[in-house]
Amino acid sequence: MWRTIAVALLVTSCGAAASSPDLSTAPPAPAPTVPATADTSANIAPSTILGKTAESDSAFPARLALRTNDGHVITFSEGRDPIDTPGVMGPSGEVVISSDTIGDRSTIEWHSVETDEIVASIQVDGEVRPTAISEDGDLVALIGIVGKQTTVVLATPSQGEVRRWTFDALLVPEAFANAYVPEGDGLPIGVFVIEYLAADTYRVRVIDTATGELGLPLNLRDKSQTVDEVMTAVSRTAVFDPMNQLLFTLYQDATEGGENIGSFIHTLGLINGVWCLDVPAELRLADHPGALAVSPDGSRLFAASSIGGVAGYNVSDITAAGPEMPEARTTTSVGASAQRVAIGASQDEVVLALGGSMFRLDPATLAVRDSFTWDMDVEALTVLDDGRIVIVGSRRMSLVSADNQLLDETPIGEIGEVIRVVVVG
Repeated sequence: MWRTIAVALLVTSCGAAASSPDLSTAPPAPAPTVPATADTSANIAPSTILGKTAESDSAFPARLALRTNDGHVITFSEGRDPIDTPGVMGPSGEVVISSDTIGDRSTIEWHSVETDEIVASIQVDGEVRPTAISEDGDLVALIGIVGKQTTVVLATPSQGEVRRWTFDALLVPEAFANAYVPEGDGLPIGVFVIEYLAADTYRVRVIDTATGELGLPLNLRDKSQTVDEVMTAVSRTAVFDPMNQLLFTLYQDATEGGENIGSFIHTLGLINGVWCLDVPAELRLADHPGALAVSPDGSRLFAASSIGGVAGYNVSDITAAGPEMPEARTTTSVGASAQRVAIGASQDEVVLALGGSMFRLDPATLAVRDSFTWDMDVEALTVLDDGRIVIVGSRRMSLVSADNQLLDETPIGEIGEVIRVVVVG
């Protein structure tokens, strides 16, 4: 029997789901984190499994991880205390990297999500924190900000520090390019970074790992063109598609020349290229909370708003060459609204949560197949292949059957808001 349980996953390779930094004054130094060890337990209440005896097994999946909005990754296994690691989870979900600074040295640790063990540790000069991790979990980009200068450090467990640059700009690495320097030292050819020009104004740049030069990314749909576009918006949520190597980030409150132009989905292709994807105006995502989900095979992207609107995209439309703006293939409104929205997708189903109102949708047509209510303000959810849903909110987690019945439930205690839910392994 699990003593405690909660679920979520960092799907991005950096802090893209966080709001843009406040640049009205000099940005604060990166917050130091307490290094987690195998003895670090989350502050979560003991489990109360509804409808089960003390001897019965939990119905939840055997290995779960959570990401909270305050920068923690918490992992859970049956029969073990939860492990709370302040840090960043890699895109594969196999590793969390943390940092702790004492004096002028930072200790960087690689934590296995599967075993909760610290598998590697190095030290680098200066106060730095991780923001982006390679897909294999080995290479990390670390940043230290002083005034309006950013130091970017690349490091691996086996080599320690392998690159260090200082830029007269405010940069946050988001991801590594999925291509490597020919006959080089195993480094990818570039590091995608967000350059903040103001509190909510940014553009995408690329650091050439061979030269250290800060350049421009390619156009995702026209590789003969580079992209040098200044965008004004605040990043709200992000989802990573490992099948197509795409990082989708929902930006809201976008303006252009003083005019509110709604919202857009920033698409970063890790092979190369960036693109901004329009969101249907009827979702009203400029001034309402939103959420994103991708189907497990990477074929479909879904955007949802707290007023009950859902848009479905074919990912092949986004990545195909051409000048036309890809549009949503389908849109719908479920006729409900709430202060909070969450969405998840399996191959056969999309599940939308608006507060405690739950909707099961057809992934191709977005027609509502079923709906039910749950006594919970849902923060995040994941849909399993067999139709079960793991939902988190209101300081507890529920496992719901394919016919909308409670299978298992447990409190999760006083932790930060859960951002994403996934089964590990």
